[in-house]
Amino acid sequence: MTRRQWRILLACPLLGFLALVFILTIAFDLGRHDIHPSSLIDKPFPDFELPSLRTHETVNLGSLLGEARLINIWASWCIACRSEHGLLQQIAERGDVSIVGVNYKDQRSDAVSWLFELGDPFAMNIFDSEGDLGVDLGVYGAPETFLVDAQGFIRYKRVGPLTDQIWQDEIEPILRSWD
Repeated sequence: MTRRQWRILLACPLLGFLALVFILTIAFDLGRHDIHPSSLIDKPFPDFELPSLRTHETVNLGSLLGEARLINIWASWCIACRSEHGLLQQIAERGDVSIVGVNYKDQRSDAVSWLFELGDPFAMNIFDSEGDLGVDLGVYGAPETFLVDAQGFIRYKRVGPLTDQIWQDEIEPILRSWD
């Protein structure tokens, strides 16, 4: 083999690796559902009948109608849910919007203990132990947040934990436009 052929042969693994990195970068970016619009935007919130987390009373779509709601998918096993919980508490204390929790694929006792420990920012908490409502909402995991108008239409979806920046830049402007 000539020296040039050896160089080409040695460069192939490096070029293959760089091509793989490029392809994976594109694939991961396409998978960022927090920056891609949901197909549920401007569609009605799915109909459901599930128990309340604490009272076991049946909650349904009609329970959500009549005012804007921030629907937060959360679970006691979710580390990222813990990171956004303080912000949810602040939003609830300010009264910016009514927050409804959907406890997703969790144990009831664990969820109730978690709320007792950290505080309960939710005006209502739906217990979705099997994840049925989550499936209807296209939930990938917790946390996810939806903004629903008073008529029950989904106007916003966010995958991942909420931050002050997301609240100020994305959600508050939508709420202000409804005033």
